[in-house]
Amino acid sequence: MSLGLYSRYLNQLLAILFLTGFVCFTNAQENINKKQVVGFACYFDGKPSKTVEKYTLKLENKKYQWISRRLDSDNNAEKYLSVLSLENLSNLGNYKLSKKEIAIIQEVKNSKELVSVCSGCSYFQKVCLKDMFTVEMRTMSTNWLKNILK
Repeated sequence: MSLGLYSRYLNQLLAILFLTGFVCFTNAQENINKKQVVGFACYFDGKPSKTVEKYTLKLENKKYQWISRRLDSDNNAEKYLSVLSLENLSNLGNYKLSKKEIAIIQEVKNSKELVSVCSGCSYFQKVCLKDMFTVEMRTMSTNWLKNILK
């Protein structure tokens, strides 16, 4: 095989691989609602999702009532992050959960409603809220909260 033919073949192969990866990447993101994403290290630059950024600011500014009001939000990412935040604040003695909040938290933790999650630049998935509270799924959220609630 001549060098020119080999080079052309290699370029075509690289183009096919790139386009295949691009199609897979865009398809992975099509299923999600970008306003309802939970992610602590998303996309190419490993940044938190907009919802996580919003909750980070609310926690840093001790806007706990704002977080509490989101327990029954239409946005499932907000429900999830509200549960995580309030439970951790309660465990640290920084927030007293009401009976109503405890009941809503239990509903969220047993919910089959879907929430969009992301990790890195290519993992985008919808997961049942109840599955977001497993040990495997809580690793990143635990680290996120430890950094904020020092």
